[in-house]
Amino acid sequence: MTMLERSIVIKGTAAEIDAITSDGDRLPEWYAGITKASSDGIFPKPGGKVEMKYKSAGITFDMSQTVIEYEHEKGGKFKMEGMITGVYEETLEPTDEGTRFTLKFDYDMPGGGVGKLVDRLFAERMNAKNLEKSLDNMKALVEG
Repeated sequence: MTMLERSIVIKGTAAEIDAITSDGDRLPEWYAGITKASSDGIFPKPGGKVEMKYKSAGITFDMSQTVIEYEHEKGGKFKMEGMITGVYEETLEPTDEGTRFTLKFDYDMPGGGVGKLVDRLFAERMNAKNLEKSLDNMKALVEG
């Protein structure tokens, strides 16, 4: 598995960030690489699901994200299934400057040894850039 984690401090409240992250249909607005998302109406409650298309390294993957756990204004943990499998986590923590928003992406690429090689050579960098861009996008949405 490949694990990526990035954080940013946003001048806003956890409630402002949570209002965006808890709406699965809004994922393409802020999460870099997600080109389409459709939630099931249960999301973000545990068991709720978002079907999405995620583009990385020039390849579009059909994926789903199912809520494992979620706490309003604190964050959540999600199971990823499809062409990329693993766990995705969001954490919201208050700071003196606003709210620290952390994204953690722990995933496997398909294709066994070849998939791992492609991940190490190319996809991992793209996924890391997408995490960083996603944090910047959220900051811009919340701070205006």
